[in-house]
Amino acid sequence: MADKEVIIKGKKMMYGTGIKASPETNSSSTSTFDGVITQGSDKIPWTIEISKVRYEDMATHKELSETVEGMLAIPEMVTVRETIQSGEEVYTVVDNFYDCLTDGNDYEINPDEQTVENLKFRAARRERKYE
Repeated sequence: MADKEVIIKGKKMMYGTGIKASPETNSSSTSTFDGVITQGSDKIPWTIEISKVRYEDMATHKELSETVEGMLAIPEMVTVRETIQSGEEVYTVVDNFYDCLTDGNDYEINPDEQTVENLKFRAARRERKYE
């Protein structure tokens, strides 16, 4: 298994170059005569940004493109796995992002470099586990 991998709708995405996941925290503060009350939510949506090089074969590229297009309307799961070695210990962090919808799908073509695609998803929630 690779040290890092991204799985979109059950299929491993190839040639990833970066991923950024961030919570969309929604906290509010209310000033009162007795002090400030800060409230948050236990249901935090996430934004996921994935960069990849367009290098796969035609069938794999078409399948990923169709999946991303379908996720404009139908939510799917995105999983990010990272295996970490810390001294003698080896473990894997698995982030499952649920109900992901495509929020961006752009690419850049340059004459001297591989085409880079940038995928962006909005997830309803994230669940993290350790293996």
